Order: sequence, then structure tokens, then C-alpha cells
Amino acid sequence: MNDFFAMEKDSLKRFFLNESSNDERRIIIDWLLNPDNDQSIRVWMKENWDLINLEHSSNHPDDTEISRIWQNIHLQIQLEKVEQEPASIIDFHPIKQSKLFNRTKRIITAAAIITALVLTGTYFWSTRNSKQPIGVSKIDNQKNDKAAPDKNKAVLTLADGTLVDIENAGNGELATQGNMKVIKNANGEIVYSGSSSNVVSFNTLSIPRGSKPIRLVLSDGSIVWLNAASSIKYPTAFIGSERKVSVSGEAYFEVAKNAQIPFLVAHNDLLVKVLGTHFNVNAYEDENQVKITLLEGAVQVSQGLKERLLQPGQQANIFKDNIKVQNAVNIDEVMSWKNDLFYFNGVDIKTIMRQIEKYYDVEVEYKDDINYQFVAKISRNVNVSKFLETLELTELVHFKIEANGKIIVSK
Repeated sequence: MNDFFAMEKDSLKRFFLNESSNDERRIIIDWLLNPDNDQSIRVWMKENWDLINLEHSSNHPDDTEISRIWQNIHLQIQLEKVEQEPASIIDFHPIKQSKLFNRTKRIITAAAIITALVLTGTYFWSTRNSKQPIGVSKIDNQKNDKAAPDKNKAVLTLADGTLVDIENAGNGELATQGNMKVIKNANGEIVYSGSSSNVVSFNTLSIPRGSKPIRLVLSDGSIVWLNAASSIKYPTAFIGSERKVSVSGEAYFEVAKNAQIPFLVAHNDLLVKVLGTHFNVNAYEDENQVKITLLEGAVQVSQGLKERLLQPGQQANIFKDNIKVQNAVNIDEVMSWKNDLFYFNGVDIKTIMRQIEKYYDVEVEYKDDINYQFVAKISRNVNVSKFLETLELTELVHFKIEANGKIIVSK
């Protein structure tokens, strides 16, 4: 595609002046929507400043696609700036959802959109570099504030139904399950160590809302990180021709390789099959789809009669009976929870607040619709009031923490 940029710069001019053929427009739109070409696009913008400042009066046939182009380039620019900041509390800039670019308003031409992109990018830099608030008073929610969780509140359910409070249990051996010892290390990690037996017994590790993630080492050496409001059910020792566990919520797996005994992760009627790999499962009941993201190796995702094979960097989005594979997923965003960060790569406020509900164990109520998407990277070690203050800097959303801990979201 870079060859296209080098050889066909005139095609870009024709596109923004609405002089392209139908076939040419389709090629250019695909090129503009490819994030790999963002740097080339910005170079072209500088070279053609007069053109992109031109107010072209005719309606462009691709105004819907152009709004997607604007969103894509804008998002990448924001993330480039975010990556240069330390991972504590990081300013961010909102992105309007593309539905705001509708035909009830004035038709936005290509030149006008690109001009808006340049101006917004400049504003973003100036506000971030100055480190000054964007004209918004900080909310006074300290009296009802809630600290970030600093402990793990996991509960282990043994085969006989006995409950073990991981937070208050001492380090060392917690229980014996057949020939397996269940051990809690000094760092809070739960490890199964010993030899297998002919008796299959199951344990369940659950983490409530308002808890830090926990790391679990299964009997075969596979490692599982479990996020807040999640659980995993597994055999204390793997026997037979497969290694199968069941997950609810979110978990990240680093599976011990064993070509003879595949590793299976189940969630309702969804099944992920691997031989040895690293992948993340997001299967919260309050999300509208299950997401399987592959970091390393290969996995087969199946639901009913449908199957898809994932390669590293791909994500399977499962909604009802449909499996859709997304390429070039932002792995840093997917794995941010494991790395003690909130990372929002152009998502709406309700997606953000669902994470806040689980992590801080709060309830959220919406007074208004907030039709914006946000780009942010924020530490998970801050109080909820500090998190909300950072969001409020956009002047697009406001919060009130009530005495009962409920967070009210409004314009």
C-alpha cells in the first residue's frame, strides 16, 4: 500500500475533490482506513495544506466512509501520544461517534473533515503538554470515594464444598485434593502440586467484584490469570485424553504444551481448543459478545457446528450463533487488565463503566446518553474519584458519587 502512496498521490487529491471514479474511490477508502498508512497520510496532509483547507461545496458520495476514516486516523494519533506518557494517570481526548455525522446536519466534505483532524490534533497536543485542566472544575466526590482494590478476595471451593478464603488464608498448604496439594505462595499465587490419581475431582476459584486479579497454576503447569467478577472450574489433576476447564468472566491462559492431550476452555456452548498457547477469554455475562484473543500459538474456536481457527493477533467475536474474526487486534488494550491498567481504545462510556463496576464494586446509573468514544490509558491503582475526574476533563461527561456508592453519569 505504501507503493500506492508513492505512485498515486494524485489519486488522493482527486478523491478529496470528488473527482474519482467509483473503483478508484473504493481503493483509496481501503487505503485510508488501514492504520498502517497513518504516517503516510499525515505526510500527504502537510504537503497539501491548501487543498485540505479548501471548503468544497459539493456533497461527497463517501461522507459516511470518510467519517470512519477520520475516526480511524484520529484514534491512531491519540494512541501515539498516549504511548509516550508514563502509565499512571494519562490525559485523553474524546472522539465523537460516527453516527453524529448524519444527514440531518450539514454534509461534511472530505476537506472539512481533514481540516478538523489537524486542528483537533493540535489542540490535543497543546492541552497535554501544558498539563492544565481543560476548563472543568474537579468533582467533589472524596467523601464518597472508593479506593482501588489492594488485595485479592478470591474464594476457592474444594471438591467437598469447603470454602477457602484466599485473602485471609496463610501462605503454604491450603488443602489436599487426592494426591494434589493446594499451595498459596507468598505472592498470593495458587499452585497445584503433586501426582495425579484415578479419581477426578473439581475445584472452583472465584473472584468477586472489587478484587485484584489472581494467578493460578494448574496441575499440568498451565498458568491462568483471573480477572475480577470471574471464575474458573477445573479438575485438581488432568486425567484422560483432554485437559478441560470452564470459565466465566475474563481469564488469560498460558497453556503448558502437550500435543497428545489438548487443552479445552469451555463457556456455555462455546469451546476453545489449544495444544499450547497464550490467549485471553472475555466472557462476562453483561457484555453482548464473547471475545477470544490469541497472543501466541493457535486456537480453534467452536460453537455448535461453527468453527474458526485463530492466528496470533486475531480475535474471535462470538455473538449468538455467529463467530466473526477480527484481524490486527490491539493486544495491549486486551491485556491491560493483567498489566494493572485501564486501556480504552475508542470505546463508549457504558463499556468503560462496566469495567469500573466490576473493579471498584460499584453501581452505575445513567441520567443522559453520552454519545462519544474515548481513548485513554489510566492506572488501576487510583481511587474511583480520581478516575472519574480524569474523564471529566473532556467536558463531555460528569459524575456524582452518592453516599451508597452509586455513580451517577450525566452530561
